Amino acid sequence: MLSNNKIIAWSILCGLFIYACIILILSSGTFDSGDGISHYLISRYSWHHHHLFLDDWGKPLFTMLSSPFAQFGLKGITFFNILCGLAASYFAYRIAEKLAIPFPYLAIIFTFSAPIYFSVVNSGLTEPLFSLMLILCIWLIMNQRYYLSAIVFSFLPFVRPEYIFVLPLFIFYFILKRKYLANFLLPAGTIVISIIGFFYYKRLFWLISQNPYSETNSQTYGSVRGDLLSYIAPYRDITGIALTILIILGIVWFAGASYLKKSNKNPEENDYYLEEVLLIFGSFVNIFLGHTVVWATGIFPTLGLLRYMAPLIPLASIIALRGLHLINMGTDILKIPRLKGIIAACFALLVLYSPYALWYKIPFKLDSEDVVIKKATDWLKQSPNTDKKVFYLAPYITPCLNIDPYDTSKRGELWSMNSRHPDQDMPHGSIMIWDSHFGPNEGKIKLDTLMKNPNLTLLQKFSPEEKFTVIGGMEYGVWIFQRK
Repeated sequence: MLSNNKIIAWSILCGLFIYACIILILSSGTFDSGDGISHYLISRYSWHHHHLFLDDWGKPLFTMLSSPFAQFGLKGITFFNILCGLAASYFAYRIAEKLAIPFPYLAIIFTFSAPIYFSVVNSGLTEPLFSLMLILCIWLIMNQRYYLSAIVFSFLPFVRPEYIFVLPLFIFYFILKRKYLANFLLPAGTIVISIIGFFYYKRLFWLISQNPYSETNSQTYGSVRGDLLSYIAPYRDITGIALTILIILGIVWFAGASYLKKSNKNPEENDYYLEEVLLIFGSFVNIFLGHTVVWATGIFPTLGLLRYMAPLIPLASIIALRGLHLINMGTDILKIPRLKGIIAACFALLVLYSPYALWYKIPFKLDSEDVVIKKATDWLKQSPNTDKKVFYLAPYITPCLNIDPYDTSKRGELWSMNSRHPDQDMPHGSIMIWDSHFGPNEGKIKLDTLMKNPNLTLLQKFSPEEKFTVIGGMEYGVWIFQRK
């Protein structure tokens, strides 16, 4: 027979699932039209170009798991991420229940409705799957499935690079618990993927040679740096005000619990104190500090995007429940009936509303760049050049033109061209769609170079109704050129 907590939890999950599906149907755009669409395209066309399953930037495990959903389009891979987000929320609830925290089912609302988390599940990004696998690893450990947890963890490098921030914690934990075999299982995923890739690349250590975070990429992004408050100042966009308050109180609870534990005065027995402090709180801190330091120092190629905080949201929801627990401990003094339930309901409603307090609109619309790209591609589809080979980089151009981006007879990429004489790589009559975001940065081709090239003809230019700048400080626009 189901307990009240399970009934409430499953009711919340079903409600959020229906709500997310409605948002998905009503949305004309996606939260992330850059990397999110790039991941979608890799998954979508991996069935036609099998080497894409081994694309290390696309993340092999994410590609393998999401590719069946991607065959149904961008909304298909978004649906996959919705399922990942709900599953991560569910395991956060199960962990909170195992920790005997009051109102454990609120972990589902706190996770899925956190502004940045609700955003990334409405995209083709990899963060939701990573968050699911990380929280699953912790749940398996709390159920004494140490070796299975280690095997699941071993595949995290093929979903997102944040695994490097939490790997030392898991190694240390397995040593403390004397589960030495678990540490020997941590390379299992890398061994399996390396063997699979060997049959294509003909080298066993292809993961090193195919590393997408090379020095070249570092030169593209490494010059852009943030500061130590880059992930604190925009807290409204990451967790929202209500959840941030609870997380701060949760940190206070952890500090107090640690003090009482050391002084043997802890009034509450916690059989999972080590797991909660080291794996939940520790992973939360390490991911947060890891990205902060990397972004502030520029020691690793990154853009310091807020979505990098999404993997820690399921962990943050458990910490937030501890914050609510601290408030409940204070309300015991007042002895007001049902006050705890009222406070919990108020925080739940505030967190549910938090994604709507941001600058973007829900359901998701096309962003400013995509609106311009759609105008440009609509114009091109109505022109006599629809059958020409097209060179471009902006990911959203592909679904707009509905072409296989990995068919070299139909599509070319700017970064493979001669940056000073791109016309030399273009067949006669072919088209180049150059945008000021991807063209000069990833593509390394300057607009001035194209405008002065005698072998290129400017067919049309498209600008947004309201001007805005992109990486490099240039105003955004789309230019369509043709090779004479």
